[in-house]
Amino acid sequence: MGLTSVLVAAAFLLAAVPDPVPIGNPGFETAGDHVLPVLWQGPSEIYSRDDSVAHTGNVSLHFRSQDASQYVLCSQPIALSPGKIYEVSAWVRTRGIQGSESGATVCIEWYDAQGKWAGGVYPSGVKGDNDWTYVHGESVRIPGDAASFSLSCYVRQGMTGEAWWDDVAVRRVHEEPLDTLLAAPNYRGEVTDAGPKKARVHVRLTLTDCDELRLRDLILRWRVLTQPEGRLVRKGSKAPKTSDYDILIPVHALKPGEYGIEIELAKRRGGEVLACRRHALRRIPARAPDAVFVDEHNRIIVDGKPFFPLGMYWGAVEQAKLDIYADSPFNCLMPYGPPNREQMDMCQAHNLKVIYSVKDFYAGTAGAPASMKSTEDELRVVKEKVDAFAAHPALLAWYINDELGLDLLDRLTQRRRDIEVMDPRHPSWVVLYQFNQVRQYVPTFDIIGTDPYPIPGQPVSLPARWTRATVEGVGGSRPVWQVPQVFNWACYREQPEEKQKCRPPTFEEMRSMAWQCIAQGANGLVLYSWFDLHRDPGTPFEQQWPQVKRMAQEIKEMSAALLSTEKSPRVEAAQADWLNWTVRRLGKTAYLIAVNNTREARQADFRLPRVPKAAALRGRGPVPLSGHRLHAEFAPLDVLIFELAL
Repeated sequence: MGLTSVLVAAAFLLAAVPDPVPIGNPGFETAGDHVLPVLWQGPSEIYSRDDSVAHTGNVSLHFRSQDASQYVLCSQPIALSPGKIYEVSAWVRTRGIQGSESGATVCIEWYDAQGKWAGGVYPSGVKGDNDWTYVHGESVRIPGDAASFSLSCYVRQGMTGEAWWDDVAVRRVHEEPLDTLLAAPNYRGEVTDAGPKKARVHVRLTLTDCDELRLRDLILRWRVLTQPEGRLVRKGSKAPKTSDYDILIPVHALKPGEYGIEIELAKRRGGEVLACRRHALRRIPARAPDAVFVDEHNRIIVDGKPFFPLGMYWGAVEQAKLDIYADSPFNCLMPYGPPNREQMDMCQAHNLKVIYSVKDFYAGTAGAPASMKSTEDELRVVKEKVDAFAAHPALLAWYINDELGLDLLDRLTQRRRDIEVMDPRHPSWVVLYQFNQVRQYVPTFDIIGTDPYPIPGQPVSLPARWTRATVEGVGGSRPVWQVPQVFNWACYREQPEEKQKCRPPTFEEMRSMAWQCIAQGANGLVLYSWFDLHRDPGTPFEQQWPQVKRMAQEIKEMSAALLSTEKSPRVEAAQADWLNWTVRRLGKTAYLIAVNNTREARQADFRLPRVPKAAALRGRGPVPLSGHRLHAEFAPLDVLIFELAL
């Protein structure tokens, strides 16, 4: 039995129960003067109190509309405390809710002192025909300058049909004061003869929701325990002087076996434990020779060598399309349709690695097969896939979560553990749109990615922002395989007028977005998506595919430098939101990669630590230097790769 079977790998928290916020008539039981429930406000021709349908009690709130242009809410003011964390939920039932948006839902919104809208939290809704469904928003901290608040039930604009709400709730959530991240070892808590010599646990203390506590009131205690016996082998304590720092714990001399690191936050007086975090640790001599794993630099190691994943999302694997794809710079693919052995063999014949998807096997979720009813069903199917393909030479990693929410955190965490036990020789990868919640998802993956798709309606700089947040979310201690956009949003729009507003990214946009991700710390790219290139209603595959290949070719040519762990020279530049850059060294050449993430021409100056022997702009020839200063002129969305001879 592995350590992950007996120890909570991420955290055990002394969690506070969320406090319910008083809401007027949350079950709509009390009638008002008109058709609406008392204390709720909305157009009575659309919203009404319905005493024939209920989740609990006898009444629900009913919506009916066949006018997709209407966008109206049924709301009431509520009292919240600025700076605190809240979550919203409701039970929702739908009949014939149609349209391109996500359906019937709830929201909390806040306004400034002048009554102007300043933000909100908007859970995805329910559409189609559904019995009572629990709709739950992610927890959000209200800005400190918010002055007033509202709670609303509504159907998203552009949708028609009928919906019902019941048991609406808002709860205050108290953030735990202790958050820890096992930063080293950075892969599955594994310590080998090669290192690391010390475990590094990043500690972050947040006392925002603990008004009575100060740093001087606290003590941190750590222990290393054998598992499952719980025998103490190391311990220490520290009085926190800052709210953000690392604890270093000697681990290299540990005997082979399973261990746990336990971090406690306690009051200095009396010793009351306020929170406890636990992390799994495994001491092994070495990994299997054929293992695919993550090294200490967050690189994936394949066949004993570092590998930069450069791939695309696929549907089903087909020989004819695989022949086309193999004639490109890409070295891997992530098929939504799980390949059979023949298809895996086809990929291997083309020297392509496969990220194998088991992401739909969560009973009760939208992607789960209808026959999957229980946890036992899930595990049986996952084990069948792992048993069939864990030893296949084409396998790169397991894809175990595609944007599932934190309400499934325990199940997602368990799935990562199950995969680790079933196949200790391959890592797991997840992809989220929840880029600002990555820290909370850390127990659920070995490798993380987020998927910013801004074209055409959002800033082209979105990939840089999401990648930066993703890397920060894992404290720079997990691989980040980002998912940039190469597709046309028209593939996912229903109405002709909506499709006409969409387009695929241009070559310049794709290139900028991909290099933004790399400059901000991505260790791999898996583009979305190959199958959308084939079904774009406005741009033929034959037109877009060469541009995608051209962009990928440049990255492939730079992969050796991107994988290099040689110490890079210290380069300085004035901070600018429009500029993303990084420096990599390979042998006697340093590569300064700089990206303009805007549609405007820009200029920047970089200060080099010493004057290089020569400087050239990749693909454009030599560039002049002014002593230690390198001046860069950027066209809109430009990517400049300077080669500096050291």
